[in-house]
Amino acid sequence: MFKIIVLIVFIFLIYLALKGERKAVKFTVLTYFSLLSIIFISGIINISNKYHLYDGPVLDNGFRSLNDWVSVFSYLFIIPTFLIIAYKLFKLAQSRYDRILIKIVMYIVWLAVLMGVSYVSLFIFILTFYGFAP
Repeated sequence: MFKIIVLIVFIFLIYLALKGERKAVKFTVLTYFSLLSIIFISGIINISNKYHLYDGPVLDNGFRSLNDWVSVFSYLFIIPTFLIIAYKLFKLAQSRYDRILIKIVMYIVWLAVLMGVSYVSLFIFILTFYGFAP
């Protein structure tokens, strides 16, 4: 249940980030993340039922299958999110700063911060959806 709540909050935050964008862009991005979330949760449920991850002796390769599933979907969630946030930040810098040198410095700083945040978010994603399993 916690995983579903996390994904719903994530989709809501993406919706807030896309405020002011065209309806087609909002619809496309929200549809992508919604369908991705449904497929992702369905796969987690299927893997946990198939390998008895929560109720009994775990069958061989159960945790490896779950880890592979979560790892693939972590990139499918994080890379588009990184691109959306980068687009919004670069758009903000373009409207706020007039001098070209300041814009370039802000682009570099925000890109470095986003790279660090996306690296950390990979571990947070895996920890949230895979956990401390072996």
